Amino acid sequence: MDKKLILTLLTVLTLFFTHYASAKTMKSHHKKAGLNCADCHISKPFEAAPMEQCLTCHELPQKKQDYHGAPDKHDSPHYGVELECENCHAEHETSENFCNNCHEFEFNVP
Repeated sequence: MDKKLILTLLTVLTLFFTHYASAKTMKSHHKKAGLNCADCHISKPFEAAPMEQCLTCHELPQKKQDYHGAPDKHDSPHYGVELECENCHAEHETSENFCNNCHEFEFNVP
């Protein structure tokens, strides 16, 4: 086989298996809601979904007036409610607690 054909086949196979692995890691609450890839990835397959697309189902958290001494994970005293959701939440990877880059909070991030 010629090198160009082999390289093309390897690229296609890599994209297919990357897509297959990502689809298997969809969060369970999104699977239960009956979502599929095209529901979030509306512009192009394999391109990150913009936060605006997340907001078609999820609402932005509301700003709290009083913290009562406890931080609100969706209303940071540093960033307010303006922090992009993807700083903590990830669909195809393990989500992380962004606050713990500087602090030590025990937030469960789905």
